[in-house]
Amino acid sequence: MVSGGTGREGRGPLPLLGGAGWCRRSVWQRRAHRLRVTLRGQGDALSGGWHRSRAPRHHRPSDVPWLPDAPPEPTALVPVALSVDQLSAEQALGMKEQEWTGPEALCPGWQEEEVSDGEGPEDSKHPDPTAHAYEVLQRTLRLEGMPLTVDRTGQPRSGFGQLDMTVCILGSPTAFLPILLEGGSRCPGAMVLCLAPAWASRVPSETSPGTWSLLLSRGVSFEAGGCTALEEFVPPRRATYVTGTFGSEGSWEGELARDLDCPTGGSAPLAHWLEDPLLSRWLLSARAGLPVPPTLAFTTGLWETLPEEPKPPGVRLVRLQDPRGQESLVQDEVDAFLEGSTMQPYDQVAVRLSGWRWRGTDPRSTHRKVEGKAVAQAVAALLKGLREEESVLLEALVPTGRLPTLPPRSAAPRLPMALRICTVVCRSWGDRPQLCQVACTVGRAEVPVRHGSLLPLGLDSSLRQWGLADAAQRQALAGRLREAAEASMAAVLAVEGELSPAQRGGARAHTDVLGVDFLLACVDDTLELVALSTNCLRCLETCLLVEGMGHDVGQPAGDVPRLLAECLLHRAQCRLVEGKDILLIGAGGASKSFVWEAAREYGLRIHLVESDPEHFAAGLVETFLPYDSREHRRDEEHAEHVLEMLRARGLRPDACLSYWDDCVVLTALLCQRLGLPGCSPAAIRLAKQKSRTHQHLQRCRHGRPPPAAFAVPCRRLRSHGDVEQAAGTVPFPAVAKLEFGAGAVGVRLVESAGQCHAHAAQLWHDLRADADHPGIGLGWGNTMLLMEYVPGTEHDVDLVLFEGRLLGAWVSDNGPTRLPTFLETAAILPSCLPADRQAQLVRAALRCCRACGLRHGVFNVELKLGPAGPRLLEINPRMGGFYLRDWIRAVYGPDLLLAAVLLALGLPPVLPSRPSPRQQLAGIMCLASEHGQALRGGVMEALQGLQRQGLVRLNPLFEEAGGRYEEPCLSVACTGDGPAEACGRLLGLCQALGIDSPQYPVSHFLSHFK
Repeated sequence: MVSGGTGREGRGPLPLLGGAGWCRRSVWQRRAHRLRVTLRGQGDALSGGWHRSRAPRHHRPSDVPWLPDAPPEPTALVPVALSVDQLSAEQALGMKEQEWTGPEALCPGWQEEEVSDGEGPEDSKHPDPTAHAYEVLQRTLRLEGMPLTVDRTGQPRSGFGQLDMTVCILGSPTAFLPILLEGGSRCPGAMVLCLAPAWASRVPSETSPGTWSLLLSRGVSFEAGGCTALEEFVPPRRATYVTGTFGSEGSWEGELARDLDCPTGGSAPLAHWLEDPLLSRWLLSARAGLPVPPTLAFTTGLWETLPEEPKPPGVRLVRLQDPRGQESLVQDEVDAFLEGSTMQPYDQVAVRLSGWRWRGTDPRSTHRKVEGKAVAQAVAALLKGLREEESVLLEALVPTGRLPTLPPRSAAPRLPMALRICTVVCRSWGDRPQLCQVACTVGRAEVPVRHGSLLPLGLDSSLRQWGLADAAQRQALAGRLREAAEASMAAVLAVEGELSPAQRGGARAHTDVLGVDFLLACVDDTLELVALSTNCLRCLETCLLVEGMGHDVGQPAGDVPRLLAECLLHRAQCRLVEGKDILLIGAGGASKSFVWEAAREYGLRIHLVESDPEHFAAGLVETFLPYDSREHRRDEEHAEHVLEMLRARGLRPDACLSYWDDCVVLTALLCQRLGLPGCSPAAIRLAKQKSRTHQHLQRCRHGRPPPAAFAVPCRRLRSHGDVEQAAGTVPFPAVAKLEFGAGAVGVRLVESAGQCHAHAAQLWHDLRADADHPGIGLGWGNTMLLMEYVPGTEHDVDLVLFEGRLLGAWVSDNGPTRLPTFLETAAILPSCLPADRQAQLVRAALRCCRACGLRHGVFNVELKLGPAGPRLLEINPRMGGFYLRDWIRAVYGPDLLLAAVLLALGLPPVLPSRPSPRQQLAGIMCLASEHGQALRGGVMEALQGLQRQGLVRLNPLFEEAGGRYEEPCLSVACTGDGPAEACGRLLGLCQALGIDSPQYPVSHFLSHFK
């Protein structure tokens, strides 16, 4: 039975990243919600489109059902051109000069290497593998200038509970050492290295039937400053995340990690298919849509999970039930492959065995393309000893693109070179692939370029050496490499989601760190990235070597240990919150509907206290506790009633929190009486009442500058008499608003005492109780305040504080508000401000929160920024509202909701120490008064369709309702590589859909974002 194909007949040319010098050719598809970018050649891999530079393919283990419904469809976006004749000012080598001269003169940049995935204790051939591994650890620590491990086994450690994080690394002490050291600095004691199977045991899980918990009785723990300790754990310590050097079949690391109840970064079965050339190439081509070397693969027996569809470009699969008597079929397939269009650009092929048993081996033989009979005989000979789930590969030998001629420094001729590009990708926050590092190895073309065989270089340096002189072209190639590597990881995660727990090695087993190798080839005078294979640790070791070499010459620390340590620690923290009982006060409206999905995602057991007995969330939580707490001036009494309800149901929450503005004081009271972490009720009350916030800060005059520098003069308004008194101290124009308000409802610019009287009279008449406008603080009364108007641009700062320590801060910009009501119109993230101006905002927000006693939680601070620096508008003692949680997660990765849960449990959330935005988001608010008719007339359907394609981001906010006290009903956002692109797309969308109008000038609202 034969599957696959090699023809490209009927396909038109596929455009490449356009620009000078770029020719036609293949593209590969990115996910619908991301920008599509094309890499040359992928569409030609099966057909005659491979020209002069294609690379071979690899295969994979049997229990991996690859099958998508269809292969990726090419998209015709035009990327940046990288023409060979632009590599340098020197003359590029002609195609004739790239001919191979002998069977060994092949570009081995794509070949499998013999370096193993780190030496594990069982592989060392040492009489005492554990002692040897320990000695290797000590030697490595000494060479890195770290203190040697302290033996503390004489004083066993105890006291580990359900909220203690344990990231367990099984096996090699060297492969993960930089990550262990970084993790030890971030979370001292959380990283534990297990060097022997006797140090751990498996017990049936108490929370997940059919799975196992991994308990550590001994391990090497990592502390701050590179300190390590060999420790005994009594009782044994429960692992919350496990990964390691999963080696050969039946290795103790793989057996300990199988079917665990905690997240597991890989497994022996997953390692088997990632290391199999055929399977990894099938994945890279069929699922990631990347160009791969032309390959003809022969398998025997039943390999049910190796799919017949889709037919990936560049790979043809021939299934032989029995190789005996199939010589003629083999000869026919070999002849068709050698004479086919995909092999037209190549002169040589290699025959090799593929499978876990053969990883890291060189080709068995190489042949000229014209030697069809000899090739078929070589294939047939290897088929005779083939085992189940193994294959014989016949692959084109693809040369690396040749270096251009450089200025002569000697009379000696320049020899052909080979370039291997290895990348490390991790599964970052929100399961998004993130490229961590790139390393390149350059060697002689006739000598295989294997991981660990030569000293690597960085990508930019390698491309310079290669002759790519134009910085813009190097940057473009680096961008395409990032997209290709991250597409590979996305394909791996998608396929793993289709596997059964048995096929993955456990229900919680997933690939968190992936290595992907690429070849830089030359096709029709154009550079092309060709995906070669995937691996578990080899690319990681190469990239860590690059960073270590940089440290030797005084370069700052690289990103790989930091990014991977954060990845592992984040996975472990997600495990910690699973099954925790969370008392949630207040459900909120449509803008908070993300909470219920997040609760399912994180495995939280929500016990909801909500005033509306008919709230839609009643059926989405573990326990629904209807209780009317809308009269918040009686929160002390409400707290007692809620405690009685908890006792009556036998509920003992692990944490208590609220993201609903009205309920923050009640939440603080409950935390205090339940003995749970959180801010004091006094601090929350101080922040909740706006006039008290500013008056308190005005009295805080210690520090440089003191918190008083950020406060704004204001006066409380309870009657018209207060208006007259306030008018004598607060200059006009001023801002009149509700003392406990939210969402800018009732806010107005007043230019005289008369206007203030009129506005106060109207507001006191219209807004008296919570029923008049729910969720804006009327449960505290309708007292107002008059506040000095502060000129400048408006910004939000979202802070994460743990016991006063700043863990994370994100700055977003707001567009010009609609005066005189100050209704929000537009926003952008990341901020367009310079870093030092953002730092001013963050420090001002931090000083104000600390001065008010807000030292533990997630807080949203609104500020104005003028020439003299920041001024405070108000502090919201809860997570930022509207779109902020969604945007921060999309741009930076971390989830403010998860951070709030961890803080409520008393744990410091792991957040990026150096947050790096992945995209720019610019958004516009829609109002029922301006856009309600259009939204009901088909615009909303169009927006939802665009959202499904990943072209816009929608955040429903409030029910459509116009009137005097209107709130936005919808946020519409577009992405881009920078502010100009994001704003340009958003403006074009708003003009096309009728959101932009003379009455609602979107271009004006976006004008601040430059």
